[in-house]
Amino acid sequence: MEQAIARHKRVFRFLRVTVGGIICSIFHFHPEKTDLGKGPFLITANHNGELDPAFLALSIREHMYFVSSEHVFRKGFLSWLLTYFFAPISRVKGTTDAASALNVIRAIKKNNNVCVFAEGNRSYNGVTGPIFPATGKLAKASGASLVTYRLEGGYLTTPRWSRTIRKGRMRGYVVNVYTPEQLKQMTPEEVNDHIREDIMEDAFERQLTHPYRYKGKDLAKGLENALYFCPQCGKTGALHSYKDVFACTCGLRARFTETGFFEKVEPSDPELPFTTVRDWDFWQDKRIAEYAASLQEDEIAYSDDDVKLIAVGAGHKDSVVEIARLSVSKRALSVGSYHFPLERISSMALMGVYKMMFSVDGNSYELRAAKTPYCGRKYFTFYELLKHAAE
Repeated sequence: MEQAIARHKRVFRFLRVTVGGIICSIFHFHPEKTDLGKGPFLITANHNGELDPAFLALSIREHMYFVSSEHVFRKGFLSWLLTYFFAPISRVKGTTDAASALNVIRAIKKNNNVCVFAEGNRSYNGVTGPIFPATGKLAKASGASLVTYRLEGGYLTTPRWSRTIRKGRMRGYVVNVYTPEQLKQMTPEEVNDHIREDIMEDAFERQLTHPYRYKGKDLAKGLENALYFCPQCGKTGALHSYKDVFACTCGLRARFTETGFFEKVEPSDPELPFTTVRDWDFWQDKRIAEYAASLQEDEIAYSDDDVKLIAVGAGHKDSVVEIARLSVSKRALSVGSYHFPLERISSMALMGVYKMMFSVDGNSYELRAAKTPYCGRKYFTFYELLKHAAE
């Protein structure tokens, strides 16, 4: 075990020295370097992109282990390399995964630092999302100092709904360090409040006060993975992106600019209902509530063809159960002949751009497009709405 930890630390230092400058150059990343000193530390950060662990490593000198989504352990030889050199702590998205919390505490008790992305998911709209309710409890139980770290500029550099990188400006820095003694004086809810305040980021508010241009190609491509309700016609499935234009079949169209704001494609076009992804998405959340209320219990809310239902078993083994039409109603999520009552789905989460994972009766499943990508977010938000309504 000690040999493995020594190997992980060597790789951590080697990559920071050899690759760090390249990453900073590509992403225009400006890390504020910090030496935390004697640990162990539980580090929490907001989550913007797949390279967030590298950004933290460029700011914080101390070696740390990262909690990672379970799906990265299902990539064959690549997963072996990841495990051998970095040993991330697995967490199954779409589940509460108490085993992950126990592994975090065990690692810290062995005097290791651990980083947890408190949201658990990257933001679709540029605003830091809700953190896991159990994060505060984990911080107190770990016995470690709690470090809060904020990334700025990540959303517009690598928007979750896109597959392209834009060159602008990113910054990362430690916000606060809370000692174990301070944490003991707080309730788990108070710890969560501090974390939420420290890592909160709104990409569009920041652009209003400190504007930067995020240059790249096809700036709007993929926006239909985040925005699925049209504010003009009220329909879903009618929005599409092309280069820097996001449009609906009803005629609504907007240009996504280098500053991250929407503008009219032509001066003669009607005024746009929203100027940011954030505001469009906030409206969308209200619209989905109205839409759900209008549906009958068994009426299909959304559907997409050629979706893989993948069963995820022990040891990160997965198998395709069926490839068929995916649909959701107020009663159930269905893939072909498989029907999962929503009341039995304990949790659901999104992976990457559009893939989903969910847990039902103790079993985990993944939903992945077999051919054409689908908007998994509309299913996730529909499920979340009905779940919270039932509580």
